[in-house]
Amino acid sequence: MKSKQVFDENLFQALCKISPYIDEAEWLKDHIRIRHEEREKFLNNEIENPHFTYSPQKSKVDYLKLIEEFNQCLKDSDVPAVVVDLYQRKLEKQLHRNALIEASLAGDDHVFFERSSDIYGRPQKKYFSYVAKRLLTLCNEQKSKYPVISRRLRKVVSKINQNGIDIDVSMLPPLVTNGRLIRSVDEVRSIFIETLSRCGIEGWIVSVDKAGTRGRFSVSPQSKTIHIPCESELLSRPQSLTDHGVQALAEHEVGVHVRRSYEASKGPLRLLEIGLDNYLPGEEGLASYAQQQVEGADEFYGFDRYLAASLAVGMDGEVRDFRSVFSLMSDYYTLKFALEDKTVSIPFQAAWDICVRIFRGTTGQTPGCIFTKDIVYMKGNIGIWNLLSERPKVFESLFIGKYNPLLSRHVKTLQTLDILEEW
Repeated sequence: MKSKQVFDENLFQALCKISPYIDEAEWLKDHIRIRHEEREKFLNNEIENPHFTYSPQKSKVDYLKLIEEFNQCLKDSDVPAVVVDLYQRKLEKQLHRNALIEASLAGDDHVFFERSSDIYGRPQKKYFSYVAKRLLTLCNEQKSKYPVISRRLRKVVSKINQNGIDIDVSMLPPLVTNGRLIRSVDEVRSIFIETLSRCGIEGWIVSVDKAGTRGRFSVSPQSKTIHIPCESELLSRPQSLTDHGVQALAEHEVGVHVRRSYEASKGPLRLLEIGLDNYLPGEEGLASYAQQQVEGADEFYGFDRYLAASLAVGMDGEVRDFRSVFSLMSDYYTLKFALEDKTVSIPFQAAWDICVRIFRGTTGQTPGCIFTKDIVYMKGNIGIWNLLSERPKVFESLFIGKYNPLLSRHVKTLQTLDILEEW
């Protein structure tokens, strides 16, 4: 990064006013309401699908006025044309996010799915073919122990064309199985703080969830906060946490998500702090790549999420509701955990969690209507592995901010602005 002149201070502030929901997944986490009784009734087969509801917004925002002010700011600005283009594209995505949240509050699952697809796309045949091939291999490995389950899953994926797949799982590093079991959230917090220090990142805090509503690790560039789930959630996960595993998570959250935002805050384009349009596949692909460097992997990151999303939208020709996806994902996790020392309830808990994740934002009642964000993880992970296998020297340049190195338009724009070196 050569220049220190900030191109976009006024534009950045104007954009942030338009939408307080920079990350709609965080909004969904804060507003989704799934009663414990719904989960129990579903698991006991007393209801067909759990019903999701969402708490209303506390205040109304006059988006039209703010958009008008932003467009005037854009018109008055003397920033380079390529920066104007970046902001126009980002604004379009932000408006889709606002529309997505409005559709969620209105209970309009079809509009929600369309807006989600505008932001993140939909599952693609190329990646589902890979998923089908890997699932078929798993079924064949476990067919003697679980003949009925293996037969059910094979029936779903055996008709998918698996020829010409150019995705190579053998490039992944071997799994690391050693490590000391984590026994408290304080140990997790300490590892994250140590990672912040090692990366030379200042001004960020690590916050442990007290309410018990957070099920995942996340970061917020706006508040410069790293969020950690509560102790009971961490210690009850299907996969037991070890100190090695937590270090891998810290590399994911701090070493990539936080570091990219922090480095961008010192550079000339503030938009890179929260992400250019379509930055997420590269962002999550790099974060999962960093995590896999520490803990290894036997599969590309986000495989199960891509599988669940593909089953829901009907990539095999059958659109499915929550119940149908849950049933198949329970089968998948039963086979996946077959060689591990897991209790009988673990596959069902994992299937519940993944289905809640992909159906969040909807009412939970409409087949094929999901939140498609989760498909970017595996696609991005595969893309970053391929990129760094071909061009390992570009690794450090991936940390200048939140852009998508898999998108040539982003790369060329940042090179034009002299923010990114020529590759």
